[in-house]
Order: sequence, then C-alpha cells, then structure tokens
Amino acid sequence: MKREVDNVKKSGTMDFGMFVITIILLCVGLVMVASASSYHALIYYGDSNHLFKRQLIFALAGVVGMIAIANIDYKKYKKWGYLGFILAAILLLLVITPLGVTVNGAKRWLGVGESLRFQPSEIMKPVLSIAVATYLSRNVKKLNNIKGYIVPIIMVLIVVLLMYLQKHMSGMLVLIVAGVSVIFASGIKLKVKTILAGVLIIGMVAVAFVMAEDFRLQRIFSFFNPEQDIQDGNWQAAQSLYAIGSGGLLGRGLGQSRQKYLWLPEAQNDFIFSILGEELGFLGTSIVVILFAFFICKGFLIAMKCKDFYGTLIVSGIMSVFAVQILINVAVVTSSMPVTGMPLPFFSYGGTSLLINLCAMGVVLNVSKNCNN
Repeated sequence: MKREVDNVKKSGTMDFGMFVITIILLCVGLVMVASASSYHALIYYGDSNHLFKRQLIFALAGVVGMIAIANIDYKKYKKWGYLGFILAAILLLLVITPLGVTVNGAKRWLGVGESLRFQPSEIMKPVLSIAVATYLSRNVKKLNNIKGYIVPIIMVLIVVLLMYLQKHMSGMLVLIVAGVSVIFASGIKLKVKTILAGVLIIGMVAVAFVMAEDFRLQRIFSFFNPEQDIQDGNWQAAQSLYAIGSGGLLGRGLGQSRQKYLWLPEAQNDFIFSILGEELGFLGTSIVVILFAFFICKGFLIAMKCKDFYGTLIVSGIMSVFAVQILINVAVVTSSMPVTGMPLPFFSYGGTSLLINLCAMGVVLNVSKNCNN
C-alpha cells in the first residue's frame, strides 16, 4: 500500500490551467477555420466544410497525441534527443531534393498529393529544442564558457543552412529562436562584445537572405510604402487592414466576413487573424490576444517553477517558438512588419502545424506533471 501511495506522489498532476487554455484556443481556432475557409472550400472543393473537416481530423488526432505524450515522462527523451534531431534534419534535407513538394511556389513539403503531405520544418521546431536541451543537460559542467555551447550552436547552424536552402525565411527565424532560447535559458554568460558580434552576424545574414530574392526586397519596399502597389505587392496587407478595420468594436458577426470571398487570398491560413477581427471586432481580437498572453505566461511559469534543468530548457524552447509565431503573425496582419508566411498557432489552417503544436503541448504538460519529482 505504501509503495502505491509513493507512486501516486511521483506521478504528480499536469497543469490543468494550461490544458484548459490550450483546448479553448484550439476550439476558437476551429470555429475561425470553419468560417474563414468556407467560401474558398466551396469554390475549389465544392464543399464549404471541406477544409474545416480536415482540420478537425488533425485536431482530434492532435488532442489524442497531446494526452498520450503528457503521460510519457519527458526525461526519457534524453535517450532519443540526438536521433530525433538527425531524423528531422534528414527530412529537411529531403525537401530540397526531387522528393520535395512545391505548394504555391514554395518547396517546403514532403509527401504525395494534398492528403499525404507534411512540412518537416514543423517537426524540427520541438525536436531542436529537445535536442539542444538534451546536450546542455548532459554537459552542465562544460557550460562555464562559450566553448561548452559549440555543439548546440552547430545544431542551430545546420538547421539554419537547411532552411536557407529551402528559402524559408520565416521558418528559419522560428528555428533560430527555438535553439537560441534554450541556450539562453541554460544561463549562458556572454560578454558585451560577443553579443554585439552575434547581433552583427545575424544582421548580415538577414540582409543577405533578403537581398538574395527580388520578392523579399519587394516586400520590404512595399512595407515602407503601404499606399503604393496595392494591386500587387501590398494586396494582402491592404485587404488584411480592410478586414480588421471594418470589424469595428464588435465585428460584423461570426461567418459574416466579406474579405474571405477571395479578396484576402487563402484567408484561413496566415491571415486568419484578419478574419477574426472582421467578424468579432476589436473585442474578439482582444480576448484572443489575452488568451494567447495567458498561454505564453503560463508556459514560461511552468519552465521557471520546474526544478529539473532539462525540463526548464525544453519548455523554454517550446514556449519561445509559440511566442515568436504569435507575435510575428499578429504583427504581419496588422501591417506592423513586412509580410512573411507565419501561421498563427491553433488557428491557421494546416494539419502538420496543428498536430505538432498539440504534441508539443503534450510535452509541456508532461513537464508540468513530472519536473518536480
């Protein structure tokens, strides 16, 4: 009997608040996908609920995966952290081979057809955080100077190179955040000149990446000249602002968006927040932003409360990825930064992204459950 009681104490309980907020965001996101995708799905598939039904299937699979992962002790990931990184890197490499699938002019997928297609960069987001955290937690004694971080930095650089070859700037940015946030969470001590050198190098890489393709330069010019070239470079940004602006305080009403009638291209994807603003107004978008803020704060609170170094690092990486995606997506749709492809977690249409995000939350919930044992 005593042994059974001890086992119950060791298992702990996951953070119920984080679980609830995740499910709420998921449900609101599904409602918005149903609304934003209805006309697009009707025109291209003959069924206004086609995309919603696909998203719902991935959502259900994701919830099952989240609950299952929440019951697998995250400390076991140390055995598979490096292997997971290698496999995810191989998948990223395959994208730039003839096996890669091109969608809307971007070659970032693997698979066959529309139903059997996934984006390896989504898989790499949590995997990179886990791999870097695995190395750092296994080599704590080496972390007294920059040399102890060479291996994690190489991991990040490998991913950056693969994303550069895919010409996937937004994905590259998120993955840099995934790796660097774990490194900083480990307590790395940097001199001012090292920080300045790092900022300079990152800045130079960013400039080179932007100048490598004419369309990226065009997006920069369009951002600084928002009233010009509305028929071309500024079309999405302008339609997004029209949607948000016309929503007013309370919105047109759920399902009543006008911009989703192909004025705002594929509104169910990266610009779904615009449809949210149009249909539910300032009040609706404010509530969603508050929910996301609570979600991020709750996640980092789990990381800070965790008594296990490994658990703290993993959650820091995963929540940093969520935070930067939310921030950039909202900034893009409100024309606060140049247009770039960045999905809004739990909202934007996309099976791979939704499934991986929910599984990543399973890891966070498991850390909240086991990190104090």
